[in-house]
Amino acid sequence: VKKLDPRITYSRTGPASYIDEYGIVQLVGANTPRFDHDPATGESKGLLIEEARTNLFPYGTTPGDNWTGAKANSVWTENTTEVKAPDGTYTATKWAFTGTDPYLYHQGTLSANTTYTISMWVKAGTNMAGDWLQFRIGGATYSAQADSIIPADGTWRRITHTKTVGGSDETNVNIGFEPQTSPSGNPASGDVIYIWGAQLEVGGYATSFIPTNGTTATRGADIGYLDGTTGTEFDDIYDPLQGTFLIDWFNNPDGNHNDGYVFTVDDGTGNNRIGAVNSNNYQVTVTSGGSSQGTRDLGSINSGANKIAFTYKLNDQATSLNGSDASVDTSSSLPTGLKYWWFGLRQGQYDFLGGYISNFRYYPKRLPNSQLKTLSS
Repeated sequence: VKKLDPRITYSRTGPASYIDEYGIVQLVGANTPRFDHDPATGESKGLLIEEARTNLFPYGTTPGDNWTGAKANSVWTENTTEVKAPDGTYTATKWAFTGTDPYLYHQGTLSANTTYTISMWVKAGTNMAGDWLQFRIGGATYSAQADSIIPADGTWRRITHTKTVGGSDETNVNIGFEPQTSPSGNPASGDVIYIWGAQLEVGGYATSFIPTNGTTATRGADIGYLDGTTGTEFDDIYDPLQGTFLIDWFNNPDGNHNDGYVFTVDDGTGNNRIGAVNSNNYQVTVTSGGSSQGTRDLGSINSGANKIAFTYKLNDQATSLNGSDASVDTSSSLPTGLKYWWFGLRQGQYDFLGGYISNFRYYPKRLPNSQLKTLSS
């Protein structure tokens, strides 16, 4: 039903967005859980959990003449009524070319040894179907043509490009876009594209759009948890001696495997916890009394949907990933004093999933290994 269990506490500061079942970008305010969807199929991906990010473009919703960097051979019409933007409103920008070398840049300051990701939606207008929009963050390297194609079918597409700035700061650098024809060359005067939702953020992949209309804006992290310190519900649910968790999750659309936590049960510190991790290195980690009880590695996770089933019991723990045979540990102590369930993070502030949790189940007993394989298939 795309609603959280009322026992789960959720919070997030700042504006945010998600894609609904009709492929429309929905803009929401603080403390609103976001249930995201595949923009092409309408498939529900589940609860979106992201770390805090800032959109460094002050005019991200309506990129155009308000930008402060280099601009040429163009006329921008913000809030055009010719097409609807990806959010269903008339807030897109019409970019009409008046010469053969059009470009649009924002002038910004980038930090050394820092990875940035730029993203924006683009739609073909006159003569630009199937051509491309090159993204640039300072100097080369620029976005690859294959990653920057403007759809030929008249739909919107969100294009992204990631770059790491080198050992010295790039101050007063131009960050933006240059339209190109395919396979190479410049567009003609009179050609048109539509653009919306530009975003520049620190990080190795694009997160959901953060609307800006004159100043930068920060979307706080998604915090969802079950709190066992304020009542009896946690103790009524959780068996401290044995149990099984089953979780379905989706990775970020960019295929990001960022070692974020899918789920953690802990005491509020790193000294006692059981965690499921979105990683190719290991998928379950256990710590008891500040001492690591080891990790469970079942190989690589999928770039899209994943399902994990894992148990806890003294000297009898097991994990199954995506239908694998259970990996069993017969010498693992149990963490004690556990009072929180964190969904898509750990300890209330670390290692955010950057993806989607679509299903979560808890069984207050240690299920058989054969059942773990069946549940995770």
